[in-house]
Amino acid sequence: MRVKGSLLAVVLGILGWAALCYAVRYALMENIRWVELCDAQSADPFCALRSGLGLVIHFQVLPMVALALALPAFVLRDRPGRPLAFAALLVSLPALALYTVTPAVFALLLSLLRLVRQPERSPA
Repeated sequence: MRVKGSLLAVVLGILGWAALCYAVRYALMENIRWVELCDAQSADPFCALRSGLGLVIHFQVLPMVALALALPAFVLRDRPGRPLAFAALLVSLPALALYTVTPAVFALLLSLLRLVRQPERSPA
């Protein structure tokens, strides 16, 4: 019963993280208020954050980081690969939300495949 509770907490945490990523997308990046305010060269700190996110999106930083974490996680066996796969999952979710879908989906798929892989049993 304890495993089910912790698994539920992880799944709810990941869903909350995804919701937060999409909230940033729709509330900050696509909201017409911020588009107009930041277009007027405002010194607002949210405009600086929005501009920085725009550069991160343009240079595809998030999906490349997610891929850099997911590829070795997929190859590594047993313990070392799982934390890397979880980190790749956490990085690929904002990449999906912030317009870099194609590389982020590949990283998400690799990380999820690694997370559901059964641990190898050593021969007895």
